[in-house]
Amino acid sequence: MLTGFPPRLMLDSMNHRSIVYRALMDNPGCAFVRDKDHVYVRNLEVPSGGAVGTARGIAHAYGVFASGGHELGLKPTTLQLLDEPATPPASGTFYDEFFRGHVEFSLGFMKPGGVWSFGGRRSFGAPGAGGSLGFADPDEGIGYAYITSQMGTSLTGDPRDVALRDAVYESLRDL
Repeated sequence: MLTGFPPRLMLDSMNHRSIVYRALMDNPGCAFVRDKDHVYVRNLEVPSGGAVGTARGIAHAYGVFASGGHELGLKPTTLQLLDEPATPPASGTFYDEFFRGHVEFSLGFMKPGGVWSFGGRRSFGAPGAGGSLGFADPDEGIGYAYITSQMGTSLTGDPRDVALRDAVYESLRDL
């Protein structure tokens, strides 16, 4: 049982005929908790997930990674490790059941290639819910973030994000 949660589960804002609402009501232990003063879901620790930030903030953080890491006190050895290709998992394959294709992760960050291409060869980042994506591209010295206000349906690159990334890299070629 999670502590700090109010005793009453408030699902009143959901469509009561929706499949999600009905599933939650049939399984009260799975319900979302709403409180006008707190977002309890942010208190849960989810390894490599659950980050909350603005596109500007996430892009800035990745920009620090892409430009040497001095602002965060990152050591050159850390950045060198992030530059290296991903090490295959113990199973020996990069096939990911969730993404249903070839996906590489290294030190908790996704590497470009396979079903999700972004940035340059040395780039690293993380996808988010509904089509969000943030990454550092050390070759170009940029931090990038795309955050959606509406959930997308593509698991491996929201078309809105892909169009924006294409425009960013096209503008870099024009410099």
